[in-house]
Amino acid sequence: MRIDLKYSSLKKHTVLLILIMLFIQDLAYGYQWIPRANFGGVARHRCTAFSVGNKGYIGGGHINSGTPVYHEDYWEYDPVTDSWTQIADFGGGKRYHATAFSIGEFGYVGCGEDDDDNYHTDFYRYSPQFNVWQPIASMPGNPRRGATSFVINELGYVGTGQSDFGYEDDFYKYDPNANAWYSVADFMGEARSSAVGFSYNGKGYVGTGHIFGDHTKDFYEYDPISNSWSQKADVGTTYRQDATGFVVNGKAYIGTGNDVDGNLNYKDFWEYDFNTNTWTQISDFDAEGRRYMVSFVIDGIAYAGTGTDGTNLRDFYRFDITASDETDWYKMEITPYPNPSIDKIIFDFHGLELQLQLFSVNGELIMEKMASDKIEVNKADTGSGTFVYLLKFKNDTVRSGKITLC
Repeated sequence: MRIDLKYSSLKKHTVLLILIMLFIQDLAYGYQWIPRANFGGVARHRCTAFSVGNKGYIGGGHINSGTPVYHEDYWEYDPVTDSWTQIADFGGGKRYHATAFSIGEFGYVGCGEDDDDNYHTDFYRYSPQFNVWQPIASMPGNPRRGATSFVINELGYVGTGQSDFGYEDDFYKYDPNANAWYSVADFMGEARSSAVGFSYNGKGYVGTGHIFGDHTKDFYEYDPISNSWSQKADVGTTYRQDATGFVVNGKAYIGTGNDVDGNLNYKDFWEYDFNTNTWTQISDFDAEGRRYMVSFVIDGIAYAGTGTDGTNLRDFYRFDITASDETDWYKMEITPYPNPSIDKIIFDFHGLELQLQLFSVNGELIMEKMASDKIEVNKADTGSGTFVYLLKFKNDTVRSGKITLC
């Protein structure tokens, strides 16, 4: 009997150790870049990406090592099922280094270079509801690739890029109701290609990119009310081109890309505070440094992938800053109290919607609840003993530990 008890005790402690190690591993894995299902198409770079509603879209692009290959296929990403579905091919045919934006229920893709080395100004509207691409009015200005874009108040803005005449600094806005383009103030910085563009709080932002014979780290804000640009703080300390960027949770992020010679592929990322006009370096991208990675945002969560580091890539990741140690809430104390206790233990989530999973020492799930305020664990419901708890935010583990009810 003594041997059985020791064996049983050893078995319980082993199971508990395995559970804790798994939870710690989950925590240590990182809460910024989380691998998702690989992009549905073949590996490539200079793709185009946008999101509509709760789905993301990536397509086009090319492979220029060895025999060049050009693409016109597009793929839809569903974050709920973490799966890709091929949709209708791009209406403009094979195209790479195009630009895109989303307004309402539609995505818009245009410009870029085709498989005959021609630049374009044509634009197409994609309807997810009907899975069709429809041509819209072409953008004014010179045909180009490597343009950047953003959206302000249901108007799409497109500008910069590379044309047969060099680098461009002109900008245009698109009104989907009128299906018409209008000139706006030229970009304030030096003409460029492969810049990053996004919008926030009624303003547009453009930075980094390839200028004549060099790369850059400058950053600018566009005000549609005054139709004017102003220079903001440089993006970190690294000059770069071919980067990616997005806005989530009221902050902007720019990272990856490469140097002007194409020898150094970056993996650093920088966070921009719109209120203080400052950039702060955060954790690096968790995979290979690369250029031409694309990204989109769905429900406040950014997704990014593809690109090249000399080898074309199709890996894909979720960037969830709300589950990162860079955020204020992650630093909050979410400590169960009192612990140990003779009757109940309280978890205070400070208004965050978290899921609690409670396990016995042998791995049996005892309780599973979700709340945005507090959860009480009562001995009357669980019995006495020591339990392993797991707190999850959007299916990712953000806390784990043990509680004891005497």
